[in-house]
Parts: sequence; C-alpha cells; structure tokens
Amino acid sequence: MATLLPGGVRDLVALRGQHWRAQGVDLASLPDEEVLARLLDDPLSLRRPLLWLPGRLLLGYSAESYRDL
Repeated sequence: MATLLPGGVRDLVALRGQHWRAQGVDLASLPDEEVLARLLDDPLSLRRPLLWLPGRLLLGYSAESYRDL
C-alpha cells in the first residue's frame, strides 16, 4: 500500500493527530520498519479516511479528490 504513495510509509501517518504527537517522535528519524510497527501498535495514528482503489490510494479527505473519482 505504501508503495502507491510518494512519501511511502510516512504518508500513512496522521502527523496532526494527537496519538502521533503524544509519542513525541521525529518521523524523519525513524526507519520505515519502526514507522510501520508504531502504526500497528497505535492504528489511530493512521491517516484517514483511507480509500484504496486498484493502483491508487487516497489518504485524508479532499472533496476535490473524491469528486474527481
């Protein structure tokens, strides 16, 4: 799934969400495996909504993106 995103696994993280901010971790300092492990431990840190289509992934709500579908 992360391979469909320009920023890879880091694009899956809800950086503005209080669950991620509460961890007090600099995302850039973590290897991809650690980011994934943290998302598995705290799925509320995942950006949502997440719409997975064949060959495409939309993260977060954007009326324009949804309209274009």
